[in-house]
Amino acid sequence: MRVVVLLSFFSLVGCVIKQERKNQTISSNSDALESDLVVDENGYLGKIVNPAEFSLCADTSNLEEIKKIPRLRDEELFNRLELIQLQVVSRHGARTPVKSFKCWEGYKQNWDCSDLKSLISASAFEKQSKTRTLKFSKHYETKQWQNNLTNTCKMGQLISQGYEQHRINGKILAKAYFKGEHLVTKSGLEISDFKNQMYIRSSDTQRTIVSAAALITSLLENIFGKEETFQRFRNLPIYTMDFHSEYLFANKNLVDNSRVLKYVFTSKNFQELLEDRKHLYMELEKDAKLNDLNRSWPFELLDCISMTICSGDDNKLPEAFYKNNLLERTMATIEKEVSSVFTWNDSIIAKSDISRFMYEIRDFILDAILFYENKNDGLSNIKELCSNSALNKAFMSQDLLMNFEYLLNPLCNKYEYHNSSKKEIKAPKFILFSGHDLTVIPLLSSLHAWDEHLPPYASTINFEIYYDPYEKQEYKGEANSLLKLESVQKNLPYYVRLLYNGLVITDKLKGCEGNEICHVSFLFL
Repeated sequence: MRVVVLLSFFSLVGCVIKQERKNQTISSNSDALESDLVVDENGYLGKIVNPAEFSLCADTSNLEEIKKIPRLRDEELFNRLELIQLQVVSRHGARTPVKSFKCWEGYKQNWDCSDLKSLISASAFEKQSKTRTLKFSKHYETKQWQNNLTNTCKMGQLISQGYEQHRINGKILAKAYFKGEHLVTKSGLEISDFKNQMYIRSSDTQRTIVSAAALITSLLENIFGKEETFQRFRNLPIYTMDFHSEYLFANKNLVDNSRVLKYVFTSKNFQELLEDRKHLYMELEKDAKLNDLNRSWPFELLDCISMTICSGDDNKLPEAFYKNNLLERTMATIEKEVSSVFTWNDSIIAKSDISRFMYEIRDFILDAILFYENKNDGLSNIKELCSNSALNKAFMSQDLLMNFEYLLNPLCNKYEYHNSSKKEIKAPKFILFSGHDLTVIPLLSSLHAWDEHLPPYASTINFEIYYDPYEKQEYKGEANSLLKLESVQKNLPYYVRLLYNGLVITDKLKGCEGNEICHVSFLFL
């Protein structure tokens, strides 16, 4: 079952047809496509396209190189910054369609998921005893009238290609942060106890849970080796929520944006997009022979196109898609319509959709700050900051310091809670959130860091959190007043670097223009 989202119109598979990245442009221009013209057994004419030509597919042949995570550019920062926490937000890997739909003449679905099964094992914990069950593999009924995809697949199920995509993600993370010659900083992320310093969170779907499992398994194998990994890590928890209450994606059960969407859909900009779409509709129906376009736009159509290109089944795209750049124009139109919603009025819809999730990301950052402040001086520095009434007045009177207040207020609230409860401060060092396209899009948009292209399979957003011990030492020797922004930041020298699919995008954050790293307070605006 597909996630319940803000509006069914935008429940879509992410697809990027044209994306600039690391001086490379991936385009669906018909002159650049690597494709073969084929005729099937029914005489249907179509084309098979190389999935490496479409960044949506996250083709595994070059995925590791494309998503390679760069080290910090500044040599001084590379040597002195301590990476204290890494949060990774990912989209699930390649999957089967979430609905059964015949998009055009000659389209068929014939899926086989026999090479990727879910194992089920349950244990009952009691006060005095522990009972175990055998492990069972989960199969889907193959009777055609009971399973719309036929054969062995559930709708929306992760396929082996998606599993491999996240194994590559795990390898990329291991090389960049934990082990090897290409760490992002001199020491990387030092974790002594993965079981207690790692947190895995997923929406409760097969494709996100198995994606998370593939990534974590590969990560640990690349750090410890396969044999040691399976000896040391037998049971790792993956935390989920009831689907009705899930906030890892745009969920209309939690946030009803219908009133705001009415303003979007009646806006001049969106009406112009709808007018432009009319001619495209005519081409798709007449030339590509698309069925019931009003019902299939955009989700079912995107599913059909992406499954055909990315999944290596027997389907071929209608030849009409490669004339007059029809495929590229179709994808561009869909992207414009989606971006017009999520970026409307300072991304107000994206921010409301993802606010609870963004709160959780920030909360983990606060935990990391408190943990290291407690380690450094027993929280005396935090106590001084939180009890300084003159500082609070300065926040209200200076625009630059008002930004810092959004960090300090929740930090002080958390400090006061730990101080009064006397509970131990815990902060996971590695956090993985396994979600959907409608996790990635509103999150990036709310940070003003979205390039307005739909995210490929297995996309990742990395929040790298750094501590600068040298800046802290420099500050202690200064006589500067706390009432200056620079002094406040030096007193809490914690920084963030933001990456999307291996590309540094910190400079897209408001107030961080031109910077590779930025003070964490800018994530709290």
